[in-house]
This record gives sequence, C-alpha cells and structure tokens, in this order.
Amino acid sequence: MQIEVRSLIFENLLIYKTKQLREDWQMGFFMMEDFTLAEGIYKNGPTFFSVAPEKGENKFGNFTYYLPISEPVILSDETDFQFQERFHIEEALVLRQANETNDFHTAYKEVKKYANENNMLIADTFYCVLLDVFDEYIIDLYVPLQDWGG
Repeated sequence: MQIEVRSLIFENLLIYKTKQLREDWQMGFFMMEDFTLAEGIYKNGPTFFSVAPEKGENKFGNFTYYLPISEPVILSDETDFQFQERFHIEEALVLRQANETNDFHTAYKEVKKYANENNMLIADTFYCVLLDVFDEYIIDLYVPLQDWGG
C-alpha cells in the first residue's frame, strides 16, 4: 500500500447529492451518466464522489457525486443536479486502487492509521475518484489533509 500527498482540482462540474445504502454507491454514478446523455452534456473527466462521516454502523451514507463537464451549464430548478464552477482540494492523502480492500470505509481506516502514525490531521469526508481504464475501474481514495505544512 503506497500513500502519497496530492491535490485534486476540477472545473465545471455537475453535482448530484443523495442519501443511500453505502453498498449502492454506483447508483449515483449511473444517474450522472443518464443525465448527461439525456441533456447532451459532455463529460471531460472522471466521475468522483464524496462520502460524509457517519455515526455508528449506519448502512446509509450521504453521497455527493461530481462529474467534470466541458463547459458551464444552466440547469432548471426542477432537476436534482447542480452546477459548480470549481472543485479544489489543496492537499490530500491518496491511496490508489482503494477497492482492493473490503470497502471504501476500510480503505479510509488504512489512510487514517497512516495519518495517525505520521502526525497528520485528516478530514472525516473522503473522495473516491473512478478512473475508467480499459473498461475496468481504478479507484483513487482522496482524504483531505487539515493544517499540515508538509
């Protein structure tokens, strides 16, 4: 397991927020794909999503899905989607292929352990970036650093 420090920056994003079963994390991804096809919007980067912290052993999670698109769009108020001009995480701990563990939460615990061992403060919310490589997905787990001058 190799953990690195990287930034994450995207411009022109579609955003979709939902509360759902953690095991159904792919549903938001499919919603984004369907919406862009129906509206004629062109994606120009990988879909990624955040998972907000949860209390206890809750099966549900608060997910926010992000999809970089080619240009700004104006969306009607009747849609569940939003537009955001820019997304930026200045420094994050990154674990490549996070799905090799039992789940994203297990991968987050590994990153959290690494952060504790190296005296780094990390955020409770983490981001999973889905990279499509030859019809397979590689997943990068990004956990933002807090107050780290490294």
